[in-house]
Amino acid sequence: MSKIEAYISSGVIEAFVLGQLNEPETKELLQYAEEHEEVRKALDEAEETLFLLGEKDKVVPPANVKNTLFDELGIKSSQANNGVNIETPKSSKTINFYPYFSAAASIIAIIGIVLSVYYYNLWQDTESRLSTIIAENQTMAQQYNVVKNQMDQYAANIEILRQPGIENVPMKGLDIAPEAQAIVHWNKKTNEVFLNAKSMPSNDVNNQYQLWAIVDGTPVDMGVFDVAGDMTSLLKMKTTGKASAFAVTLEPRGGSENPTLEKMYVIGQI
Repeated sequence: MSKIEAYISSGVIEAFVLGQLNEPETKELLQYAEEHEEVRKALDEAEETLFLLGEKDKVVPPANVKNTLFDELGIKSSQANNGVNIETPKSSKTINFYPYFSAAASIIAIIGIVLSVYYYNLWQDTESRLSTIIAENQTMAQQYNVVKNQMDQYAANIEILRQPGIENVPMKGLDIAPEAQAIVHWNKKTNEVFLNAKSMPSNDVNNQYQLWAIVDGTPVDMGVFDVAGDMTSLLKMKTTGKASAFAVTLEPRGGSENPTLEKMYVIGQI
């Protein structure tokens, strides 16, 4: 993954459209958008997604909300729609319009509060949905990277196994671990030794497995290794030009000069 792709998938663009970036981060994003077409395109798509989500969920308040507010305040809807128009008997007395203007202002304020609360809740729901989409996209990106790494490791393993002179030596489990299995891939032309230990039980932090080559009846150290997590990759061990068998024992961390026979897990004859 390139630096720009990693930057896009980091979630900074979605954070920008949600108003969550500080000033330096905003300046950096806008600079990237000017310099890189893919960043600008991703930014446009994120803004369009946010706009479409808002349009999709937009709800017009029911028409009777205003009339209900008018009735509670004792004002006829026709008065609010056409302005304050109160018929009074002809008189020389001065009419005080202040109460009506005050009532109208109160109505407008109430409607404003209702709409503000409504659209705030709507925005919160939209923001939550957008955050969910961003999280799902990030999860998919992480899963893709895991699968890609595994495929790259499989491809590297195949290249090793296709080398001329490779001999495969399967090692079967002994009484200490009957289900354990391992395979030595020994290139007799280059003397390189690779180990597939995927079917070995995990070791603890105080011990390590050690591979041995039996050369003229004598065990020769071929290196130590751990079995933990993803064991997709072949392990490159020490080289040997001669061997009649291979075996794996469990030794104190760092390995031993001689194998602990009672802790031998697998062995395979050539």
